Order: sequence, then structure tokens, then C-alpha cells
Amino acid sequence: MTKANYFIGIDIGTSSIKTAVYSDNFTLIEEYSSSYEYVSTMDGWMEIDPIIWSTQVLEQLSQIFESIPYQQVKGIGLTGQMHTTVFLDQANQPFRPAIMWNDKRTLDIVEEIKMKLPRVKQTENIFSILSTGSPLANLIWLKAHEPENYQKLGKLLIAKDYVRYVLTGELATDYCDASTSSLYDVVSEQWSTEVINTFELLSEIFPEVKFASDSAGNLDLSLLGIESEAAIPVVIGTGDNVASAIANQNQDQPIISLGTSGVVILTNQKDQWLNTGKNILAKISAEDQRVITQGALQSGAKVIDWWSRKIIQQDVTQLEDQLEQQLGENQVLFFPYLNGDKTLFKESELCGAFYGITLNHDQINFSLAVYEGVAFAMKRLMQQMQPDQKRDILLIGGGAKSKIWPQIFANVFNTTVTVNQTSREASCGAAMLAYYNLFNEFPVLENELRETIPEETLVKKYQKNYRAFISFSDALIKKERRERYEA
Repeated sequence: MTKANYFIGIDIGTSSIKTAVYSDNFTLIEEYSSSYEYVSTMDGWMEIDPIIWSTQVLEQLSQIFESIPYQQVKGIGLTGQMHTTVFLDQANQPFRPAIMWNDKRTLDIVEEIKMKLPRVKQTENIFSILSTGSPLANLIWLKAHEPENYQKLGKLLIAKDYVRYVLTGELATDYCDASTSSLYDVVSEQWSTEVINTFELLSEIFPEVKFASDSAGNLDLSLLGIESEAAIPVVIGTGDNVASAIANQNQDQPIISLGTSGVVILTNQKDQWLNTGKNILAKISAEDQRVITQGALQSGAKVIDWWSRKIIQQDVTQLEDQLEQQLGENQVLFFPYLNGDKTLFKESELCGAFYGITLNHDQINFSLAVYEGVAFAMKRLMQQMQPDQKRDILLIGGGAKSKIWPQIFANVFNTTVTVNQTSREASCGAAMLAYYNLFNEFPVLENELRETIPEETLVKKYQKNYRAFISFSDALIKKERRERYEA
């Protein structure tokens, strides 16, 4: 009898780590999740001790190897939050907390970089994606505000790259995290000479860039108390949104991911760079020349958690049957930019708001407005990224499990929305990279797809409400910019 082979995918998320185990026919065998908290202060700092990630990953791997023989694991892949910056010293140990992707301390640094960095072809992509939380901004902040720490700097890594270093001892990153770091020249495909020279950075702090499916050494089993010479390959891995596209075997269909943030993911051909959004070099392998463009709404499904815990103090998803009865009838509008905006308006201090409130409105109106506001904002974002976008949409992430969000999205976008009933999260994409490393192809997955088709009556009602949302949004943006200018 042939022994089963297993592949492991690890996802270093914003607030939790998920590890999934798949058989060689990619049936989900086991799944582990552990949450953690990052340090958030009133001045917009978001930090975490990276050792928390590696500790939890090792704990989850230990649990896995209690039920699955490690000898039968044929590969491990990693993915995770993009941009979160880890600083290692000369001994490759973290010497200060990592700065998270959603950190806002670098608002002034971003403007300084834009003033100093030469505007040439090689830096066009850097200017288009630079924002607070970018590794470049975090690095320049460290140099300016913690010079003693900057002097300790030996290597700069992204979250998943640090965890992989702990597991294997290999320092590297992939094209996805490199090309979105604002430190990388996507024209020549090397760390930016203009950035290095302008800000007098040491080129040796940047890791080698490899393909996402490349091997990054073998798991150090001694970390798990296992004395063995067995080789379990660990691959380089990629960013979470690219991993999600891999997991859903998506080559063309637009993806909207409703996780902590809301993300539009568009897959383009080689050299097809969009003007709005982060253009990512996917480069799963040498043969993969796709450019994936990502646009983000900072507060995606996170607003449901916020609304439930901090405002109405009950799980709003339990009200979805009631909310469903009001689809298209709600006159309350919600502006969902609770954590600023990096893609569409590029306003890191942007706030949320409700509009159109009367004495007749109640909790149902406000709750439905929260769902609808995210859909309106995601439509505006996608229209800006690709105005002629007419294709059906794949909805993924925790928010896709909602009963009413697929209905709202289908009618707001006036297109068919598909939800994969079979869980295909970023951790699955990471495991698929490990499979690709072994077989030079991805597994063919069986999926259970559910389609939601737009209803003509609701489409017309939502078109009217969407126009009102645009007018309301524009007025708020204009007001905030004027107040900032006058200040």
C-alpha cells in the first residue's frame, strides 16, 4: 500500500496564523489557527514582535507531526501579510518589533521620499505604490528616528520571509514582496539603485529575490525536537493575495477578497501595468510572467467585526435574514474608510461616516449600510483600476461566507458573483507552491461553486444609491482636503 504524501501551507495573517495540511490529491486533512495581537498606539503605530509568529508556527507544526508522520510531508509553503517589515541585526536576529503594513507613522516620511527620489522610468512604480506602511518608508523612518537601531541593521525581511528564515536558516524573498516594497526596480528587476543611492542605503541589507516556488532549504527538524536527516523542502512563498489567486486557480477572472482589508485582484499579462493599484510581479516560476494588480480598501470585512463588537455589541451576521428583506431599500449610506485609504484617494488619515440619517432609521438601516458601503467602495475602486471591467467576479475571504454580501455585490456590480464553497484560502495557495516545487505543475482541485446572479430591480435601486455614495464620498474627500490645507 502506497503511503500518502502531504503538503503544508502556512499563512502569516494580520491577526492570526493559519496552517493547513493537504493530501497529495489536495484534500484538506487538518487545519490549525492561532490568533495574536499586535501593539497599536494612539499615534498610529502598529508593531509586533516577530518571534510571536515563529513561536506559533513551530507550535502548529509540532501538533501536525503528532498525527502525521513528518517523513510523509513532501513540502511546506508560506504566505502572509505583505509590507510588514522585519529588521534583523548582523546575527540575523530581530532587534526591534516589526512595523506592520497598516502602520501610519511614516506620513511625513512618505512626502519626504517623494521630494527626494528622482522621477525616472525606473522609479515610476515606486511612486505609484509608495504609502505609509511601505518597507521603504519604514526603513527611512528607522534611519531618521532610531539611528542607533539602523546601525544594527543586517537584513530587511517581510513577515513570511522571517518565519521561513527561522524554519530553514535561508535568507531570501520573492518577486511579489520585493516588487511591492517600494525598494525594487521592476524595470531592471533588481533592488533600486536610485533608492539606494538617494537615501545612502547599504545594498547588502536586501535579501536575494527568488521565484515563489523555488526551494529555500529544508525544515530544521531539530527546532521541533526531532533528530532526523529527513529532508522536508520549504519553498520561498509569496504574498497573501497572490497565494489566494493560486488557491482559486484563477488566471483571468477578477477576484475580490473580503478579509481584514478588501482587496481587488486583477491578473494581467506580462508588461500590462495598470495606473491604479499595486502592480505585482507574481513570478511563481521562470515561466510565469504575469503581473497581478492589487487595489486595497483598508477596512474590508473588518468593519463587520468593528460594527458587531464596538457599536451594536452583538454579532451582526445573526441579523442577516432581517437585512436581506431590506436590500435595495436602504437610504442610509456608509463611508467605510475607517483606516484611511492607500489606493484610490491616498489619504492615510481619511475617516468613516454615515449619511442620510433620519429619525425613522434604526439598527437594521445602519447595519445594512455597513455591508453596502463596503460594496460601493469596492466598486469604485475596481472601476478606477479597470474602467471597462465587465467580467464576472470571484468573491473570496471570510466575508464571502456572508449570506447577503454576495447578493449585494452581484447587484451593486451588476454581474454574476461566484463564491467557492470549498475553502481555498491563502494557506492552500502556499501548499500548492510546495506541490509545484516537487512536480513543476499545480494540482487540479475540485471546487464547489455557488453563483449569485443580479436582479434587475435591485440593480436599478443600487445604481441610484451608488451615485449618491459617489457624491457623498466626493464631498467628504473635498472637505477633508480643504481642512487639512487650511490647517
